[in-house]
Amino acid sequence: MRRHIPFGLACLITLSLLFPSTAFALRVVTYNVLNFPGSTGTSRLDDFRVILEDIDPDVLVVQEMLSETGMNQILNSALNYYSPGEYAAGPFVNGYDTDNALYYKVATVDYVSHQEISTALRNISEYVVRPVGYSSSEANVRIYSLHLKAGSGSDDKTKRLAECTILRNHMNAYPSGQAFMVAGDYNIRASSESAYQKLIGSEADNDGRVLDPINRPGTWHDSYSFADIHTQSPRTTQFGGGATGGMDDRFDIILISYSLYDGEGMDYIPGTYTAYGNDGQHMNQAINNGTNYAVSAAIADALHEAADHLPVYADFQLPAKIDAPSQLAFGSYIEGTAATLPVTIGNVAVAPADELDYSLAAPSGFSAASGLYEVEPGSGSAHSIMMDTATPGHRSGSLVVSSDDVDNPTVSVALSGMVVSHAMPSLADDSTVLQGSLDFGSHNPGNFPTLSFDVHNVGYSTLQAILGIHDGEIDGGDSRFSFDGGFSPRAVGATPATFDIVFDCDGATPNTFYEAEIILQTRDDTSIQGWTARPEITLTVAAYVEDGTGVDDVVGRLAFAPASPNPFIDATVFHLSLPRSAPVDVAVFDVSGRLVATIQSGELAAGEHALAWDGRSRHGAQAASGVYICHARVGEWQQTRKVVLIR
Repeated sequence: MRRHIPFGLACLITLSLLFPSTAFALRVVTYNVLNFPGSTGTSRLDDFRVILEDIDPDVLVVQEMLSETGMNQILNSALNYYSPGEYAAGPFVNGYDTDNALYYKVATVDYVSHQEISTALRNISEYVVRPVGYSSSEANVRIYSLHLKAGSGSDDKTKRLAECTILRNHMNAYPSGQAFMVAGDYNIRASSESAYQKLIGSEADNDGRVLDPINRPGTWHDSYSFADIHTQSPRTTQFGGGATGGMDDRFDIILISYSLYDGEGMDYIPGTYTAYGNDGQHMNQAINNGTNYAVSAAIADALHEAADHLPVYADFQLPAKIDAPSQLAFGSYIEGTAATLPVTIGNVAVAPADELDYSLAAPSGFSAASGLYEVEPGSGSAHSIMMDTATPGHRSGSLVVSSDDVDNPTVSVALSGMVVSHAMPSLADDSTVLQGSLDFGSHNPGNFPTLSFDVHNVGYSTLQAILGIHDGEIDGGDSRFSFDGGFSPRAVGATPATFDIVFDCDGATPNTFYEAEIILQTRDDTSIQGWTARPEITLTVAAYVEDGTGVDDVVGRLAFAPASPNPFIDATVFHLSLPRSAPVDVAVFDVSGRLVATIQSGELAAGEHALAWDGRSRHGAQAASGVYICHARVGEWQQTRKVVLIR
């Protein structure tokens, strides 16, 4: 039969399904098995089997074991009777009197070590065990099994004091803060006895001091005030040896170290200390006399038959166990974008277990809220980790989680991410140019070429977003301009995207000027957090359809060539090609749109024309250094060129 778990704990265990777990409460049992096996051992095995199956110990220490054969009988015919291999036994030492034995459930407890502490009477056995799922010695617990001198005379008390003095000195030799307990048959009738006080009293060295987890001091012998914690004797009649007289003594006790009573790590679970089978209603009676309200009649009978002591058990919560991801990858973010990801710190110990106490320390380039946190067993807590996105660059480091997990007091979570600048669309490769023009010139039908233009991502590097050109359209021009092969989205990094534009002159009206606007929609790479729309790219595209009378023989097409030299110091020249005579206006403007100079205004004959600007304003003053825009208009056709003046 498995031990019952209170409803509240069951709810916490349900929560623990969120996390993988290897931890659980530890039940420690002490039991004086009455000179086992002796002459009646075989007949008592059935009783021990019933009792131990119901208690379901994780660790069992017994006293009055007579031999290794007897130890193995309880192991194989009681503990492992229903589930072979469920329990193992520690090493047996055959001393000069009755001895101790250790049993542990292999699925829940790892055996670590053992030593015998010699006294003038019986040995005291030290067993070191560790819960399964833990690897650090910080999770070890030392369990001392003792059987002190029996009797109520002064000599008996003196001998018990000597035994407890040896044990206290031994325990004092260990470092402070260790987990240990002293379990067994104390044969002490009152808490005032010097042997008992030697173990619980405050001394200069308190590293080996223990306490009573139920804090029930007093004269236990034959006192109704302590009827619920008496452990001897469950019998009133003599058979098979041992004591009689009914339930009137608290001989079997588990005392624990202060580290097992501080609410942290491995710790006593309040309310679990139990004199098994004692319902408090059998003072000076046999444990199976009448109704037993603590156990079934069958178990009460087994306790009566098995030994002249009742077993005692206590349950202990186990240390917290941290669960944290090994890494947290932010990916890429646009600079200035809030970058926050959650990290969940879990406690995978199964309730009842210690809460996990922890703090977070973030590396440079990241931040996390400071403070101390705790998370209950079987639960997790999410925390926001922020990445600094003020400037482009790679981010990496370790988030350090410091906790009271005895196996992993420090856990590192690898943080990584990248911050990039916005994509920079441009028609030029070295500066931001968002507007431009394409001029097919003037041609007879059938003579129009395919023109192309490039779109760049200015200044691109691995710390800049890829430019996405996700939509393109051409408005106007009687729908005669189009993307060659249709528009297709482009991703622009170090290599520009080239777009080919064609003019459909079939059915076009002769001697007609066609003009349209190319509009490209751009944005940052949408896989990057914080991406935004980027500026539009626009180009004016124009074409003039001739009537087929041969004007192309004079000048092939209408064109306004870039200035040369550019930049310039004293003067620069613009070249204009006219397929026929026409009124022409050419003017220079500053970047704010104010007129600076007029280069040409009036009729020009068909042919090639060189139009110079001497760098002076229309009032004759020298223009200042800077960028200027030269605008040419021929009828409805127009084009602009940028020129840089250096003084």
